[in-house]
Amino acid sequence: MEIFEYVVDSETEGMRIDRYLKKTFKHEPLSKIFQALRKGDVKVGGKKVKENYRLSLNERISVKYLKAETASNENKNFKKNKIEKKVLDKYKKCVIFENEDFFIVNKEGNIPMHKGTGHEYGLSEIFKEIYNSENINFANRLDYETSGLVIGCKTLKFLRYISEKIRNNEVRKKYIAVVHGIIEEEKFTIENYLLVEENGVSVTKNKTEGKKSITEFRCIGRKTSRKTNVKNPGKIGKTALDINLVTGRKHQIRAQISDYGYPIVGDRKYGKNDKSDILYLCCYYVAFDEYEYEIEKKFLNNQFMW
Repeated sequence: MEIFEYVVDSETEGMRIDRYLKKTFKHEPLSKIFQALRKGDVKVGGKKVKENYRLSLNERISVKYLKAETASNENKNFKKNKIEKKVLDKYKKCVIFENEDFFIVNKEGNIPMHKGTGHEYGLSEIFKEIYNSENINFANRLDYETSGLVIGCKTLKFLRYISEKIRNNEVRKKYIAVVHGIIEEEKFTIENYLLVEENGVSVTKNKTEGKKSITEFRCIGRKTSRKTNVKNPGKIGKTALDINLVTGRKHQIRAQISDYGYPIVGDRKYGKNDKSDILYLCCYYVAFDEYEYEIEKKFLNNQFMW
């Protein structure tokens, strides 16, 4: 008996399991797909799920008795998105490392990880076209506005490998951010529970509903405001933070630091309307196994605000 296994990547995160199965097992009748769900031949994280279950990043899916498209057939039938050559050339230059298994991309801000409402293509579609392969997937994801390093996988085998490391917190990621307000502490840790809701992520004390989330912060710069018409000008300004992501939840840094009272500059979702067209949040460091990648820390030069 052949068992199909798959690890949820950034492109299928949030997708309903029935939609994922319809897309993956194109030649199977819907009746057989729903029968497999009812009988428990489809499992997510080792558990039987209902057809409306939504997939989470790095979850493992196993399927029995259904036949999927083979990788070779997928590549043979790969349809390009007709992305302009100048766009492809631009993003080729964003690759800072690659080998036969994976590549590291320095993502710009304001580009989605994959196509969706209002976007004909995203990072995923761009690199599928660059490498002419449907098997290109990103193991980690960054929000649309966030810039920095993401791990692209060239094979499903490496995707499964690195996803397991991410689940076990064996992939280290560091960020830099600029927040509104002057933070006095040199170092602090935020540990709470995050609940994913329809309109975003909220902080909760409910351990059952929320997922435990831990982030370590270190102050690396402060700039007080020059305004004179405020009651306490010494507390008005901005703080630059070096951030170590211990757990990796959706919108973790943005939701936690905003709840702490210091929203990120340019964060329209969890912050305030500061009219900045840049989200001052960047993943500047990624490391796993013997590999270590780091780009220049943004937001600390005169080009921005310091």
